[in-house]
Amino acid sequence: MQNIELRLAALAKLVTANSESVEQRLGEEMAHVEQTLLTGTDYDELVNALKTIAVLTPKFHAAVLPLLTRFVESVRHRTLTMDGEPIQESRIRFRSPGHLIREAIEATTPVRYLHTVALVDFLLALSKSSDTEVAGKARRAFESLVEFDLNVFYGEHGLGAQPQIDIVARLARLDDDALVANADLVFSGLRRALAASMEGHTWTYKAVTISRGSVTSDWGVAPLRAAAIALLKRMYPLSESVGYRKNVLSTLGEAMRHERPALDEATAAMFERDALEVLAFVEGLVTAETLPLVQFIEHQTYWKYYHAATPNIAAAALRIRDSLDQHAEYQIYKQLIGFEGIFGRWEDLRQSEAAWEYTDEKRREFAHQYVAEINDDNETQWRTRILKFSKTRSDDLATFPVYYEFLELLGQRRPQLALELLTAHEETMGPFQIALMAGLWVGPQSDDVVTIADGWIAAGTHLIAVAKSLIKGGERRLGTLSAVIHKGSELDNDDVIVHAMGTAARLHGEGVVAAKGIFMHGLHELAKRGNADWARAVWFNRDFKTLIANMDADERSEVLRSLASLSKLDYQAEEVLAAVCAYDSLSVLDFLVSRLKQEATEHKRRRETNVFEEDAFEAVPDHLHQLNKVLAKEPQALVRALRDGFDDDDRSMFPYRGGARLLKAAFPNFADPLPGLLQELIAGADPTDIDFSLSVLRSFGGGAPILETAKSIVKVVPENSPAWNELAAALETTGVVMGEYGMAEAFERKRQDMLTWSADEDPRVRTFAAWLVKGLNQLIIQERQRADEGIELRKYRYGAGEHET
Repeated sequence: MQNIELRLAALAKLVTANSESVEQRLGEEMAHVEQTLLTGTDYDELVNALKTIAVLTPKFHAAVLPLLTRFVESVRHRTLTMDGEPIQESRIRFRSPGHLIREAIEATTPVRYLHTVALVDFLLALSKSSDTEVAGKARRAFESLVEFDLNVFYGEHGLGAQPQIDIVARLARLDDDALVANADLVFSGLRRALAASMEGHTWTYKAVTISRGSVTSDWGVAPLRAAAIALLKRMYPLSESVGYRKNVLSTLGEAMRHERPALDEATAAMFERDALEVLAFVEGLVTAETLPLVQFIEHQTYWKYYHAATPNIAAAALRIRDSLDQHAEYQIYKQLIGFEGIFGRWEDLRQSEAAWEYTDEKRREFAHQYVAEINDDNETQWRTRILKFSKTRSDDLATFPVYYEFLELLGQRRPQLALELLTAHEETMGPFQIALMAGLWVGPQSDDVVTIADGWIAAGTHLIAVAKSLIKGGERRLGTLSAVIHKGSELDNDDVIVHAMGTAARLHGEGVVAAKGIFMHGLHELAKRGNADWARAVWFNRDFKTLIANMDADERSEVLRSLASLSKLDYQAEEVLAAVCAYDSLSVLDFLVSRLKQEATEHKRRRETNVFEEDAFEAVPDHLHQLNKVLAKEPQALVRALRDGFDDDDRSMFPYRGGARLLKAAFPNFADPLPGLLQELIAGADPTDIDFSLSVLRSFGGGAPILETAKSIVKVVPENSPAWNELAAALETTGVVMGEYGMAEAFERKRQDMLTWSADEDPRVRTFAAWLVKGLNQLIIQERQRADEGIELRKYRYGAGEHET
């Protein structure tokens, strides 16, 4: 690595020289790079060639992008090698063609403002790569290219907005299909082209300066923004997708943003021009667009009104508000669906936070009123309306609480309409089946919904909706819930079983004692498959804690056994364990220790087979949030359990595995009573007890809390024993340091700690202190030398600044 860095530094100096011999030397170097990139297979040689081409760009900039384009097209089909041998499968994920293509993207940085349009084409192609990391790298490079950079915009050879103008013009030349296919990237680029501010960064060897400023109308910004808005207006009708059109409107919204009052009249006029053009475009959509988009328009327009920079902009926004107020169908939609709707008079909302006190309770009153208004005469109209409203989609169905209540009430009050919606319009009403069924279960035609549920169960369809709706079924419908679990088991559909268990836990919490049997039934079925996903469905529910409280010891043991299949304990599983631990902490401790043994076995297997597993088994997570508090109440049992499971394989890896995590979580900062418990072990001078204690100390780092326990080890082990090296490793651990000389300063503090040991009454402590101080002195010298070298290298790379040398 150092050789290539020195070589690149030498080439960088040659690039600035002008002589025939230098031109010949650089030409030969470029030819070698081209040959390597087009035909080479050695991974390290290809990486070095990509670094080299970035340095040679000033001399050969016209050749860079064509060469890199050919490289990324061909490297995917090569068998990469290291030291003449094909790269092993276990290492290919770190040294793959994808890694090289990402390096190629990085190598384009020097030509970004020399061949901007060609670079856009290069990045657009790579942004569609099936390799998500390559696609992400290309996307980020494109976004960085479009962003304003103060140093480029106003610098010595200031380009103004010309790069962005060229990019938007290139995007505008794409045909309609290409614009839609690349819509996400185009929107991302246009948001940056319409940005109201810009940043610039300057570096020295010890600092980075971030500058920020507002855009103004000159340097090509005004025509750039006009072109971006025109392109977005052209893109709007190209797809009828609600998500696509929301993205267009959201990007257009960037044209109405401003960070602070404009510095000059021309800039203020530009921002007003753009805002009025966007608002006029949006106003024309209100009466024609689908209701989800009308809601989005209302939400977006209100905030543009709230932040309006001029009276003309505010007036244009209020005209849209007036059109929305006259949209009768949208007003009903807003009450039932309106998770983004604006409720109240906009002028009042802008003036007072109190005017925002329009709660969901008021919307629920409207929902009840609407159901009460449905009769035989207007039922057809309401059927059509409900089917239209139910086409609204969201990633989070919790955004529809009022509509859910409306549909549930509809199931109770207008069961025939609800049954028709449920059976004749399954696809449209799919996301809302639970609400309709929940109302039907407690309505006058509950037997009809039993027939529907039985038919769905027999067919194996809509099983989750049936399971979740049964929260309203009470004890009478436990047979149906059990049938859902049976069918889910028959179909190997674990999600169905999980949701049925969640319903059983809630029913038990509401006093349906027999629901515990349904829950355990589901647990048995999932245990057969080694699936513990049920924990994610119940962990947050206080009803689950009631369920655990009412389980006997065998049932709680079964809960623990069901979690054994988890490769990792996420926070949901931790909540379940904490709930069990409240009644049987020792069983939970045994469960965790068994996971620690399994982790050690898995680690040994991976080491012997040299196989990397991205989703490898992890006994205990890095951070605990609840379980640690419960385990801390059983300190002796925790330490004894970890000590009993400690063996030779644990000596080196203990600080990095689950046992150390348990101790650090239960006793943060080496808190009491852990020091006393370890010192009791150390006092017996058993070698394995000593090794265990040393491993624990290494887990907690070398701070002051461990010093007394460390001293107790020194007093019982022979001088210059292997334990000294282990203890030194524990005491020399620094944790996070800051500054160039942070490590050296941290070692100096540790040296001062050891100097206090030099006066200890125990001769072994004094001898150990002298030995460790000598080693620390060497480390301090080495770290200062390393820091000095690092500073000089950064000065070379980034410069020393105007007033330093």
